[in-house]
Amino acid sequence: MGECSCIYDGGYDPPQLYKESIRTARKGHVCGECSGAIKPGDEYEFVFGVWDDKADTQKTCSDCLSVRDEFFCDGWSFGNIWERVGEHVSEMNGEISGDCLSSLTPGARAMVCECIEEVWKELNDVERCEECEKKTPKADCGACEHD
Repeated sequence: MGECSCIYDGGYDPPQLYKESIRTARKGHVCGECSGAIKPGDEYEFVFGVWDDKADTQKTCSDCLSVRDEFFCDGWSFGNIWERVGEHVSEMNGEISGDCLSSLTPGARAMVCECIEEVWKELNDVERCEECEKKTPKADCGACEHD
């Protein structure tokens, strides 16, 4: 885990069996996190585990693995990291240290920067109503109770 952040996505029962390895793809796969392509020759994380008495496998591309290693400190659930990263970036008002970003793979950095830009856009699309000081999206005319 990196020094940047500590996203905790816990509260799940640990697997009964868990084996992970880094593999080099001999054929194409799909990342279970970002749904991106894992192409032949790409390195990826392969996990075999047993959760609730059911065996399953997970494949994670190197970009998503980079994000998980940098931002998650004490647990995560497969297929959920980008939702949690988006929530975290939003909670931080898009303020993520450049040091955090510099340690990511280029692809991971681009994806996190996209999350940051989405939050900045949302923040720029919000203004305060002068009459009641309530924050409302600029596009929502009549959103305040006094209208």
